[in-house]
Amino acid sequence: MTSKSDAVPEESDQQKQTQAVQSEAKTAEQDPAQSVAPAEPKSVPPMQKEKQKVYRPSDERPDHNNQRLSLLGIECYESPRLKLYTDIDPKLAQKLPAVIEQFYPALENYFGPLPPNREGTEFQVTGYIMQDRERFEKAGVIPGLLARIINGRHQGAQFWMESQTEEYYLRHLMLHEYTHCYSMIMKNIGAPVWYLEGIAESMATHRIGADGKFQFNVMPHNKNDFAGLGRISLIQEAVQNAPPPTMLDVMQLTPDDFAKDDAATYSWSWALCQFFDKHPRYQAAFRELAHHMQGAAFSEKIKQVVGPDPVEVNDAWLLFARNLQPGYDSKRAMISFIRGQDLERDSSKTEIIDAYRGWQSSGVHVTRGETYKVSATGMFTLAQQPKPWKSTADGISFQYFNGQPLGRLLMMIRPDPDNASRMKTLLHEYPQGAEAVWMAPASGTVYFRLNDAWNSLNNNEGAVQVTVTRNPQVTGNTPEK
Repeated sequence: MTSKSDAVPEESDQQKQTQAVQSEAKTAEQDPAQSVAPAEPKSVPPMQKEKQKVYRPSDERPDHNNQRLSLLGIECYESPRLKLYTDIDPKLAQKLPAVIEQFYPALENYFGPLPPNREGTEFQVTGYIMQDRERFEKAGVIPGLLARIINGRHQGAQFWMESQTEEYYLRHLMLHEYTHCYSMIMKNIGAPVWYLEGIAESMATHRIGADGKFQFNVMPHNKNDFAGLGRISLIQEAVQNAPPPTMLDVMQLTPDDFAKDDAATYSWSWALCQFFDKHPRYQAAFRELAHHMQGAAFSEKIKQVVGPDPVEVNDAWLLFARNLQPGYDSKRAMISFIRGQDLERDSSKTEIIDAYRGWQSSGVHVTRGETYKVSATGMFTLAQQPKPWKSTADGISFQYFNGQPLGRLLMMIRPDPDNASRMKTLLHEYPQGAEAVWMAPASGTVYFRLNDAWNSLNNNEGAVQVTVTRNPQVTGNTPEK
């Protein structure tokens, strides 16, 4: 959660994303009239020939009298990367510095190592986790310039946060604020707030392996191990009643939106970062952003992430947000948008639709009002435990997902760009089964998938052959809702 005292610039370039991501940086040309004859070369001292060394800011954290704080009920727990002052249960508090010691290499790996400071001291953060805030106010360790702390704030190499009832979320919030301290310690941060908050949420999302080692920047795979987080649940509730916000909507979030401490704002910024960070096609370019957070560099790099077709990226984002669930498998759910070809009358096209993947192009472009027939043949297996479930495109009637039998062939239409209600059309699913005849509700490319949870694609095997036939002689109906 970003401290207002750390001036986080709003990303004005994101206000018109489509134009911004398609524009190219212009190189300033020299005016020939300004050119002059080159001056005689001057001798340069050897030290000036070297590249100017970059330093991180000096350590300006205050020194505290630990004995005095202890008398007030505030204890200090210290490790090389964290000095923690807190009044929470000592059994819990003493474990937290060790979490940061595991977290620090993950931050170095993602954002790059921090440069040294001029004093040559190691980077360390001072954190305050408060169960009784008045105790810390009396101790004088909360700067008066800080606004009211709702959950957490940071300033330089310090952070302040309220204690949390859930142990997972207490660690999560600590890691979130520590990410800010690390990634924003340098001056002239130009990354927009949606990224700063979203990537802090992403890095803080963690799980503990059987060996006791922490993993960071993970997709939550259930609710119990991520108690108190609730990002996915909030998004799932939101998309039941309305379409997800567009990519541009999230990128236009302002510091004021986050200052309200609205859980939805943090959830959507986290989700957009997760979409890019876990997507096989966008991951590499997105992770480069972490190395270009100063000045105007971020604005140029985000254009490279989005590429020349922001509509395509936005469509992929909308489908991700609409289908997000714990353990969402971004790799297998990845969709490749391939525009289909129009069929001649009474002609058909057949494609293989794999059970272990998400939406797959049929290679067919349909025209609104025309009648088409879909037929699917073949067998595939869903899951392996307790035993493999074999299914046809009609699905398994004793197991359902999203209101449809597991394994049933589903269809969606990615509408043409001129569709006035393209978001609504894109997010609509039509159950097909082994055979269906219908009248196209919109013009666009048809995509299919075999119904299964988005966190269970990895244990599916096999495929079906799906044939789309353009047949105006058959009276069809609009696809079943």
